[in-house]
Amino acid sequence: MEPLPSPRTPFAGAVWLARILEKARRMNAGTLPAEYASRFGAANGTDGQFLGFFQFGPDQILAIAGRPDEEAAAWFLSQPAVTAARIIEWNHLAENLGREGFPMAERLPVALATTYAHLQGRDLQTLFEVIEADEEIC
Repeated sequence: MEPLPSPRTPFAGAVWLARILEKARRMNAGTLPAEYASRFGAANGTDGQFLGFFQFGPDQILAIAGRPDEEAAAWFLSQPAVTAARIIEWNHLAENLGREGFPMAERLPVALATTYAHLQGRDLQTLFEVIEADEEIC
């Protein structure tokens, strides 16, 4: 199966959007692996950070995922909480998720000790780094 887009891949200017859209497309098709499907849109995960920041829910992403990229981008950019300034703010926040002083900082050590124990010993300081390291191994 084709790998998911990197968390850093921008779509409509926003990182994570390409990834969550692809996850939604695979979820709709029944091809999203169980470990991703069980956490899709989870409020305490990166999906939840993205959705909460831009003030929409997983059902909206699942609904828009069936549309072509251009329509999905137009929909995203038309949302009330989506502005150029908010996208810049999100991109900075997202790149630092898990880092001390940013959201999810308390979760990163737990994730590295459990789910991502195979990555221990590497100097991974953000969730994006952990995801990319995990997926290059898998």
